Parts: sequence; structure tokens; C-alpha cells
Amino acid sequence: MSIDPRTKLCLYLIAVASTLAARTVLPLCGLIAAGLVVVVAHQSLRRWAGTVRLLMPMLILLTVFSALGGTIDEAVAPVLKLLALGTLSTALFVAVSTDELADTFTLLRFPASVSFVLLGGLRYAPMMAAQWSDLLDARRARGTDIPRGIGAVPVYASLLVPAFVRALRTADETAEAMEARGFGTHHMTLTVWYRLRVWDWALMMLGAASALLGVTHA
Repeated sequence: MSIDPRTKLCLYLIAVASTLAARTVLPLCGLIAAGLVVVVAHQSLRRWAGTVRLLMPMLILLTVFSALGGTIDEAVAPVLKLLALGTLSTALFVAVSTDELADTFTLLRFPASVSFVLLGGLRYAPMMAAQWSDLLDARRARGTDIPRGIGAVPVYASLLVPAFVRALRTADETAEAMEARGFGTHHMTLTVWYRLRVWDWALMMLGAASALLGVTHA
């Protein structure tokens, strides 16, 4: 059964709204479990673990400050909220590809400029990180090790120029590709035909009903 990416985005927004509205531990644990089911189904536990690793300092600080006052539920709920948001976001990005997300924004009548800013950030940041890693690997391959501490500052500063040149080259190639594909025109076409089917509507209604039920019984 193929699920439309618009349905996945809708379920994600419902889950995020439910996370922000939840005040007790039980519904937050349920939302985390639902996100983990999606992550496990797409065999992306390592990616989820990376997200948790990035959130760990904030989770620790939030735990310390929340434990200073209030009940156990009031102390644990903010930590679970942050963990739930990270888990749900990971689930969305493993379940919906960047191309599907771009098509979803187009189908939802988002302005082309808004879609470009959102998706450009998703694609451009990892690309620049990979290019920076390539520059570091090239320096090591030449037998020049990178010192630690304050001594690494001049080394990184010397790599800024080639990194900047690569970024400009990538931006120029992206602009040419966008122009060749008619980006921003009023007659943009999609490479994949999307259609909301019965199960898509059923999933969205089930998600909305579950969120409403959780809020009313919170």
C-alpha cells in the first residue's frame, strides 16, 4: 500500500500538534513509540540515534531544570516532548524523500521561492558538509595532519577559500539546472502522479480523531 506524501506530512503535523498539546507522560510515550515504529520500518535506527545524540545536551539541561520543581510528570514531560519532536521529525524524513517533499509543496500550492528555501536548506547543508569533509581528507592524503586545539584555526582558515569557491560553483550549477527545468513558471509538471486514495483519507481522519481524543482526555 503506497501512502501519499501529503498524508505523511499531514500525520506529522497532527503528531507535532499533539506533542505540543500533551501535558502527561503517557501520550508522549505513545507518540515516541509511533515515531520509532516508522523509523524501525525504514531501518533507520542509526539515524534516529544520531538525532538523539545531537539533542542529548538539551535533554540533560532540560532534565536538570525541570527536576528543580513540580511533580514527576511535570519534570519528565518537557524532556519527552523534545525527544518526541526529534523522533517524529526523523520519522518524517526517513519516510518522505526530498523529492517527494518538494512535490508535496508544489501540490499544496506553496510559492516556488518558499519551496526552494526549505528544500535548498535540506540538500545544500549536507552537500556542503560532504565537500568540507572532502577538503579535509585531501589535506590528510597529502601527508599534512590537522593539529588539535587552537593550532587547527589557521588550517581551517586556509580551507575557507576552496570551500567558498566550491559553494559558488555549486550555486551556479544549481541556478542553471533550475532555469533549464523551468523553475518558478506557472506550468511546472511533476515526474510522479500523486493521488489521495481511500486509505490516505482514512489515515488522516484516524490521526485527527486520535489527536482530538488525546487532547480531550489530557
